[in-house]
Amino acid sequence: MGRKPKHPEHKQQAEKLMNELLDGVVEIWTGMKEPQLNKVSEELEMSPAKIRKLLITAGVRDGERYYENAVADRVLKLWREKKSVAEVSVETGLSKSSVTGYLPHSKIIYSLDTLSAEAERIKLFRSRQRACEELRSAIGTDEQSLALWTCICLFQHYPFQTLGRGKDHTGATKFSYEVSAEGKAGGRHYDGPSVDGYGNEMWVTVAGEKREKSISRSTVELGLKNALEEQKRTGFVSGPRKLNTPGAHSYLYALFLRFGVITAE
Repeated sequence: MGRKPKHPEHKQQAEKLMNELLDGVVEIWTGMKEPQLNKVSEELEMSPAKIRKLLITAGVRDGERYYENAVADRVLKLWREKKSVAEVSVETGLSKSSVTGYLPHSKIIYSLDTLSAEAERIKLFRSRQRACEELRSAIGTDEQSLALWTCICLFQHYPFQTLGRGKDHTGATKFSYEVSAEGKAGGRHYDGPSVDGYGNEMWVTVAGEKREKSISRSTVELGLKNALEEQKRTGFVSGPRKLNTPGAHSYLYALFLRFGVITAE
């Protein structure tokens, strides 16, 4: 008789978390008009290869075809014919590691800590999406200010990128930011409604270095006001300068596009 596992509840918890992770990735993927691995990868801070494998695993689990790709289809067909990884490698010309990347997980290989962390990323994504929806609904109402700053707080540490110059976006800069802590010394005064736990300024980080000057909440609100006026006037916001917030508009333009409150030309 085999030895009983010491912690059978761990396996059950891992299976539950894995299914939640699969459900979350599928929800995000199918909810996009034009789903792309790189886009989902950015949103969840997981590698494109991992997203692809999770989609394939969910597809096998559900009897669906979430990830549509000729190579993936051929590998799965050969796998269902009971071909070994080595045999599939020979028939497709792919390396063994590449073949494995197109196959579903046969067992849960992630630790509970990893699964929990990735489940939290799914939860954060959903919170961010709800906040964006609430902001768009609040535009032009008394709730706009709080809805905007709620979005700002939820999207701290998100990997944004500035527009850059010209059609090829030369000089586009990757950045993230942090929001000041509530009541932190040196934080800027703001009379409007606040978000619990957060102050009213944001600090941009580029290439691991924090910028010397913060962006105040009043500057963010001014940028959105100008952007919305331009959006209403022309139907789009052609570039960051239309926000008329020097020193901040390149960053805020990227945020407002992601929040879905403006559209580019």
